[in-house]
Amino acid sequence: MNKQQFDVLADILGLSATNKDAVHRVMFDGEDGDAVAADNVTRMRRADAAIRAAYVVHSPMEFRVTVGHRDTHRMPGTLQLSVGDIVRLVGHSTERWIPVRVTALPDSPAGYYHGVIVEQLVKTSKFQAGNGVRFSEDQVMTEAPRASSRRRRTVFL
Repeated sequence: MNKQQFDVLADILGLSATNKDAVHRVMFDGEDGDAVAADNVTRMRRADAAIRAAYVVHSPMEFRVTVGHRDTHRMPGTLQLSVGDIVRLVGHSTERWIPVRVTALPDSPAGYYHGVIVEQLVKTSKFQAGNGVRFSEDQVMTEAPRASSRRRRTVFL
């Protein structure tokens, strides 16, 4: 959360100037706060997560398809996901995997799963923790990324 987001959220929650300053010190400066500040920090984080999940939703077009109809290790449609499962998607913009918790299953076989990003692994990525996500089953990575099996030759000049 940046300063502007903090200010807007504090205004939405109706925090007084005193409470806003106390919460800011706890969240941004790492200071210890009293029980009221701790309660307001919890309220701010919950509200931030709810707003992000509802209003910031990344579409399936932002993620790489990781399995196709020619793959022999896993055919599309064979992966069974449940609400609460943590899956990995690969973002086109970062080419890094993104952990996502499944929050809703598709209504039809051709529909999309809904999820929430659990952790932001790439610091400058637009895929922030708490953002909503829509994805299909064939975009889910089931195995960890492997290093290239091709050996590089070192040439000494």
